[in-house]
Amino acid sequence: MFITSNIDKEKLKEFSTLSIVSGVIMAIAGFLAIVNPVAGSLAFVLFLGALFVASAIVQAYVTFKAHQKSLGAWFKVIMLLITGILLLVWPASGIAAVAILFSAYFFVDAFASFQMALDLKPLKGWGIAALNGVLSFLLGIAMIVGWPFSAPFMVGVIVGVSFLMDGIVLIYLGIMAKKGAYN
Repeated sequence: MFITSNIDKEKLKEFSTLSIVSGVIMAIAGFLAIVNPVAGSLAFVLFLGALFVASAIVQAYVTFKAHQKSLGAWFKVIMLLITGILLLVWPASGIAAVAILFSAYFFVDAFASFQMALDLKPLKGWGIAALNGVLSFLLGIAMIVGWPFSAPFMVGVIVGVSFLMDGIVLIYLGIMAKKGAYN
């Protein structure tokens, strides 16, 4: 059960709803990526490329308005734009690059999940956060072992499993928060 003595009940209700909704969306996206991992890998890399291009556009606007004469600020815009375009034009190479980055991400995610588990212990739900950390650590190792040949398959599966587990954790924590908000 959540400790709710210092938490506003209305904020807890809002968190619980948002947690459950985002958890369901993440779980569905994860399941779809597991079912078709190559399509999941491609979708993820294309989304990432579009995100880089959009970030470049926003950063270009900010740089134009506030830092017109700063070469460093324009360098960041150019790097974001080039990276995004490369991911969009050559998604297969992007998948291989993302695979190596994901291995690093999953090691950091495992550490964060273990820390969350320690923060939650002895409350209900700490074990599922620890399990999420174990899975993230194993996913990081699996990504390194098969790289680069298994990257198109592994990126989709790993993103899918991670999204599915994170979604389940968010749903569970949202349900626990909802129970705490109505007690």
